[in-house]
Order: sequence, then C-alpha cells, then structure tokens
Amino acid sequence: MHTTPHVQRSPLGWAIVSFALLLTWSAQGQQLSRQSQFVQNPFLVNPAFAGTELGTFASLSHREQWVGFHGAPSTSNVTVTTSLPNRFGLGIAVERDDQGGAYTRTGLELSGTYTIDLNNQDAVAFGIGLMGRNTRFDGADLQLWDMDDPAITGAVESSFAFDSRFGLMVFGQYYQFGMAVSNLLQTPLGLDSEPTSARNRGVRHYALTGRYDYKLDGSWTVQPALMMRFTEITPIQLDIHARALYQNRYWGGLGFRQGDALVMMVGAAFQDIQVGYSYDAGTGAVGNLSPNTHEITVSYVLPRQGAGFSRRGLGGRLLDRNLIIRN
Repeated sequence: MHTTPHVQRSPLGWAIVSFALLLTWSAQGQQLSRQSQFVQNPFLVNPAFAGTELGTFASLSHREQWVGFHGAPSTSNVTVTTSLPNRFGLGIAVERDDQGGAYTRTGLELSGTYTIDLNNQDAVAFGIGLMGRNTRFDGADLQLWDMDDPAITGAVESSFAFDSRFGLMVFGQYYQFGMAVSNLLQTPLGLDSEPTSARNRGVRHYALTGRYDYKLDGSWTVQPALMMRFTEITPIQLDIHARALYQNRYWGGLGFRQGDALVMMVGAAFQDIQVGYSYDAGTGAVGNLSPNTHEITVSYVLPRQGAGFSRRGLGGRLLDRNLIIRN
C-alpha cells in the first residue's frame, strides 16, 4: 500500500468544503427515499459521479427500513459506472423502491458524463441521466380507516413514464462537492387515484453533497461528509456523517439525520470487493414503533488503464490492483 505522509491541499477544495458547511442550517425530514451510505455509492445521488473513477464500479445495495413494522419501506439498487476514453463516463442504475406495500416504483436509468480539468488538482464533471419508471399502486393492500372512501377503489393501477436528472461534481484528490436535480421534467405519474392533477406528477428534488478526506498520518484518515436534500414543496433534510478509515481497508463511522435517526456504519475492503453496513436507530415518531433500519452495500471495482483515459480520479479509489480505498 502506498502512503503520503505530507498532504498538499487544494485552496479550491477548502473553499468548496467551507461553503458546504455554511449550508448546514436547521433541517427536517422530507419525502425522498434514503441512503445512509451515500458516500459509498455517490451515483445514487448524483449522475455526475459516473466515469470519475478510473475503472468500472459495480454496486448492489439493499435497505430495510423500520424492520418489524408492517408495510415498512424497502429499497434495492444495482448500479454500474464506468470510465470511457476522452473523459467520458457512463452509468446504469436499476431500482426497486417499495414505499409501503401499496405503492412501489421500479426504474431504469442510463447516464452519461463528461469531465473537464480546472487546474493541476481539481476537475468538474457534468452528468445527465434519462430514466424510465413504472409506478404501481395496489389499493387492495391498504388498511382503510374509512371503508367507504370513494377515492380508494381497491383496484391495481400501473403507469410508465420517462424523466431525467442532472448533476455536476467538483472534485480533487481529497474532496468532492456535488449538486444534483432529479425529476427535471416533472412527468405526471398517471395514477387515477390521485384526484389533483397538479400533485399527480414527479416533483423536482435537489441534492447538495460534500466530502473531505483528512489524513492524520500514514494509517488513519478522517472523512466528514454531508448531504442536503429538499424539494420545492417539502422542508430540507440534512445528513451529517463522519468515518475513520484505517489503512484504507477498514472503517467505522457515525451519522446523524436530523429528526429521523442516528446512523452507525462499518465496512471493509477485501481485494477488489468492498462491503459496507449501516444501522439507523430511529429518533423520530416512527422510531418509537420500530427504530431498526438496516442497509448493506457490496461493491466491486475493475481498474482500467490505456490510451485516452484521464489519470484524474475522484479521490483515487484505486491505489493498486488489490486495494479499494475510499468513495
């Protein structure tokens, strides 16, 4: 393993991280599906991540929320990102989001990115994704308070729609800062059960993320990270995390999602395979009924070399063929 006792930090990196920290005002939860391990797979939040690593990065994640609570949400994702010649990148994502039994969403996304060097240390990546989503509502799976509610017919409804998202990511060897907007087109969902057409559509979701790697010595690295998400109709949701990495192979960390949960995480790298686990201890109203949420992510990296490929990587995930170091 290679180590760097002396770390040269980019002035632009300090400025961006400082700006991100200024954005950490009071927040409340909002409607987006959640990923506690957003640092381990940034592509789930920002399409601009695809291609910023020198290789192919495949990840499988599953999240079981509020375990033991009937009708609790669960989300599964499979993502593959790869770098292409001439600073282009490609990303593919498949998602199944069960938001409580009666409402499920299955989607496929294809994203493309392009990276531009800013100076000798920093770069900016732009990404845009096109997604197709099938939304399914099963009225028979509802437990109704009012059995005679005319808005609930008990029928199964299903619709398919396209939408898109855009992201940019400024990054250097030791930091990243990203902004992303999802549901750009605000495509109607096409479900007849929602009587108000103005609400029967996707809503734009905005995400700001930041991360910085601070090397304490040749073995230990501290990695603070944050994610801020909000929509045009819901309050801000803020995640603040910090991980400690030992020899870039093992890590543990704590996180906080205001008004929702405390997060504990551990992980390890074995050759080209990386495994991460997080546990959310609910602190909100739902947490009083079922505070247990589990999330696991398994990743695999295939390095890439050759003519036409940029040597710049987002934090240098690969130090050598047998070591995955960070995300």
